[in-house]
Amino acid sequence: MQVVTALTLALVNIIIYFLFGCVLCASKKRELSLTRTVFAGFFFYYLLFTLCCIPIMLRWRPLHVLARLWAAVALAVCILGAARGIELCKPAIGKAASFIRSHIAAFAGMVCIVSVFAAIVLISYQFTLDASFYVGDVTTALQTDTVRMYDAFTGDWQDHYDMRYFFATFPMNDAVMCSLFRIHPLLWCKITISLTAILLTFMVLYMIGRQLYGASAGRICLFMLFAAVADFFMITIYTTAAFLTTRNYEGKCLLANVVLPGILYIYIRLLEDVRDMRTWLLLLLTALGSPVLSSTSNMLVPAMIGVTIVPLAFIKKDVAVLPKAVLCMLPGVTLTVIYILYVKNIIVFYTFPR
Repeated sequence: MQVVTALTLALVNIIIYFLFGCVLCASKKRELSLTRTVFAGFFFYYLLFTLCCIPIMLRWRPLHVLARLWAAVALAVCILGAARGIELCKPAIGKAASFIRSHIAAFAGMVCIVSVFAAIVLISYQFTLDASFYVGDVTTALQTDTVRMYDAFTGDWQDHYDMRYFFATFPMNDAVMCSLFRIHPLLWCKITISLTAILLTFMVLYMIGRQLYGASAGRICLFMLFAAVADFFMITIYTTAAFLTTRNYEGKCLLANVVLPGILYIYIRLLEDVRDMRTWLLLLLTALGSPVLSSTSNMLVPAMIGVTIVPLAFIKKDVAVLPKAVLCMLPGVTLTVIYILYVKNIIVFYTFPR
């Protein structure tokens, strides 16, 4: 029963991301995209969460206060998203259903690919050195009713916050959700978050495929199949496949398989229309929300933007691309500078009043 609950909560996550996305994407001027709304809502969700979490950490408040605060904020945003998107969802769902009916075989293939991939990954034994930290970080927060005040490995109290994880509040959201839904951290991390990561990964692959192949559902299905096969047979420490198949409950998995491919998707859209402000705003939202998942994004996201978006200025012969790209690189660069200052002992956030 608990396993079924954990699996169901993965779908709840997707619905919450969609409602968060409706707050930003729902507009009568433009047709609502279901997948793009979930994608935007995912980053908006974690951006808002970290804005709630950091003040709690700086004021040394307990985890249950953060849980109550986030429950109130998330509920309010979901209600607002439902109110804004309820009318626009109907035509979007109708159009999606029509497209599926017209390509039923291809979509059945896509469902099979995702289902088989998820089943194999979820039932396999997953253990890495970092597993004890990421699951332990959530468990420690719940057991001590604190937010990052105790070391996840040893349980010892820390006199200051480790800046490597200070802004990467993804595990603290796990702790909050475990508290709210009364689910064990191991089930939440190894089943709920794992399945959520897989669903989001294949959703982004579908978005890229749709952008590349248009209405050719058969080609999109083959694209997703090749991606799934590549993930199964390229599991090394140097590939994103290792995170998706063995470490998919970590923020790095979402960074590798959702954020970076998502920026590629945005790049393809900008190739078609470099002046589309909504696409630029989506890139900025991605840059703002990704540091919450993993501090590694502070370096990789600006680098990804640099190697994809910056060349647009030359491809499109439009210098206006450069300041927009630099703006989207600033969040990661800024947090990298803050971390360097922490290493130099210039910026330190203590876990007690001084």
